[in-house]
Amino acid sequence: MINFNKKQKKHIKELAALAYEKEMNAALGDLSEEFEKWKNGAIGAFDLNDKIHQHHNYKAKELYKFYDMGNPELAVARAIARGIINENEVKENCIQFLERMIEMFKENETLA
Repeated sequence: MINFNKKQKKHIKELAALAYEKEMNAALGDLSEEFEKWKNGAIGAFDLNDKIHQHHNYKAKELYKFYDMGNPELAVARAIARGIINENEVKENCIQFLERMIEMFKENETLA
């Protein structure tokens, strides 16, 4: 764990919350598409209910565990590596501490 000062910790936590919100918005956007399919008769009520169940029990829980119960520095580094938040959103006095983790996440993405 990085020894950030109080202001840096607060900033990192704010960035992690921003990344969480952006990822949840994307997941809910996917779910919204399923509601549209249901409204248009492309899928039935039980199919939609299954999609809601999958969202809640898998994607939403995965995001909750990662962002609310995980390490904020890792969450921010991963979010930057994935393009969820932009490096220019990170204050200068914090980015230098995250660069190594960001590179690690970028390298792992290319291996996957």
